[in-house]
Amino acid sequence: MSPRQRLTAALALGLIAAPLLAAPADTVRTRIAGLRALGGAFKAVNDGLRSGNPQAAVIQQSARTISNAARAQYQWYPAGTGPNPAWKTAAKPEIWTQAPRFRAAQDNFTRAADGFQRAAASGNADAIRAAARALGASCKGCHDTFKAEEKA
Repeated sequence: MSPRQRLTAALALGLIAAPLLAAPADTVRTRIAGLRALGGAFKAVNDGLRSGNPQAAVIQQSARTISNAARAQYQWYPAGTGPNPAWKTAAKPEIWTQAPRFRAAQDNFTRAADGFQRAAASGNADAIRAAARALGASCKGCHDTFKAEEKA
């Protein structure tokens, strides 16, 4: 193979490999954006419930955001997107080394999100509060095992 052919082959390989190499970082960015949106929606719910006059529309919209995130989260943790010096992530290796346990935590969150969305649609403040507590517990259960603590 001539030097020119080797260079052409190397460039072609680089063009083919570049999206594959970028894909994990893109997935991590998507995961982080999704989790931030989820956190913002849950904060809006908690703020609304703490106020003297929770706005049903805000809570219902937040419930939809949370439910959408619950569905999307299954795509946020493919192999190769764990801790890596190339990107910042709070995802612990246990997500991949204890995949069935992590999947169970994801399923628990999805069920809690569905329950919260039903409660939000009902407009019943007591049901919304109870479902929000269950949702928060599902988040905590996953974070305790699968999320690294943030460094100060």
